[in-house]
Amino acid sequence: MSSDASNLYEKELLLKVADGDEKAFAEIFYAHHNKLGAYVFAWTKSLPLAEEIVQDVFLKIWLNRNALSSVEKFDNYLYILSRNYTFNALRKLANEQVKRQEWARQFGNDPDFDPDTDFKDYLSIIEKAVSVLPPQQQKVFNLKRRKGLKYEEIASQLNIAPETARKHLAAAQRNIIAYIKSNPQVILLILSTPLVIK
Repeated sequence: MSSDASNLYEKELLLKVADGDEKAFAEIFYAHHNKLGAYVFAWTKSLPLAEEIVQDVFLKIWLNRNALSSVEKFDNYLYILSRNYTFNALRKLANEQVKRQEWARQFGNDPDFDPDTDFKDYLSIIEKAVSVLPPQQQKVFNLKRRKGLKYEEIASQLNIAPETARKHLAAAQRNIIAYIKSNPQVILLILSTPLVIK
């Protein structure tokens, strides 16, 4: 099939997809998903993440299929969409890595804190622990750990002594660790983590 004929055929397929034709959508999917997966994998270096992004991209295309009737160059449309999804996924991973390192730094001295156990679940539990801190501890914790303020700056903002701010942070960390230890979800996470025998 010539390039022009191929483009015309794809345009016809896209119009069918825009009208809700699932068979046409499947044909578009199988025509592009392998090369699109290779493109995304080149950025992510992760096969599971690449597969997830490709699925998300095609889901987005299906959910917004009405827009396909106005798409002139589907390859461009597909790769721009994939690039955006990939960059967003990589940005999210980078942010999670920064948070992971921060939490590990804060709680790394505690023998019961395992930064390699499912981090996303840990993070949600820690966020919950922070949310139930006494108001003053929560304020100090957020200003110190999330905004990076010095004790003197925290003291000035909250109208307390720097040493009081330091004590509030220490109490907040103790309470967070106690919450983590007492949370049954953490026990389940630890029990469900496979052993790695070296």
